[in-house]
Amino acid sequence: MVDSPLKLHSPDLVLIGTKAWQVKEVARSLKEIIAENTLVIPLQNGVMAAQELTEELSMHHVMGGLCNIFSKIKEPGVIEHMSAEPHIIFGELDHRISQRASHISEVFQQAGIKHRLSSYIQGDTWKKFLLICLGGLGALTRANYGVLCETTELKEMMRQMLDEMYQVALAEGVELPEEIKDKTLKTTMSFAPSANSSMARDIWAGRPSELSYQNGSVVALAQKHGIKVPINYFIYHTLLPQEREARRQ
Repeated sequence: MVDSPLKLHSPDLVLIGTKAWQVKEVARSLKEIIAENTLVIPLQNGVMAAQELTEELSMHHVMGGLCNIFSKIKEPGVIEHMSAEPHIIFGELDHRISQRASHISEVFQQAGIKHRLSSYIQGDTWKKFLLICLGGLGALTRANYGVLCETTELKEMMRQMLDEMYQVALAEGVELPEEIKDKTLKTTMSFAPSANSSMARDIWAGRPSELSYQNGSVVALAQKHGIKVPINYFIYHTLLPQEREARRQ
């Protein structure tokens, strides 16, 4: 075990499990240690991690990835899982089922790591993105998922958020079925009523959060394509002062 990536030497595979805003820094560190065939898979929330890695590393070294997990730190050394069974989804950015990706899948299988090798990792990443960004409404209203789903007005706002994000995904060239919106809302309604998002918990505790990589990314990408996303815009900009204060501290 090491406390710095710089202490590693020519790793075969690097899984990045940091917060989304730390990926750029990690990528710069990895430039010092990767070998010719090192593969790097980000598991961050949001849709920017793979792109940020390729800004520092060669496309050859980067795959897309995500981790479907719903958990929190109950106490030091104890992780409490809620609602979803943790598993990794990963795949080549050009959608190939490559030999190296299949080999990683075999390694995960042998290690007992639940996973799925994706033939369209961008679509899988956006499916999770739609889901997690709904947590921004919980962060703003200081409400758990049970309240969001039981309150008619808030549930309608989530529907509108999903409409906004779906249009942004299409503008980004991501192929998603329209029924993903209803499916995502249904998934949210299956969460334990007391559950809440990691971003919400960070914001409520006054810690730096992934706001800019969740609702903030929706706003930024929407602006790029000239799309109106009023609900996500309101959530992002209303929470932004708290985020800036948390980072100053």
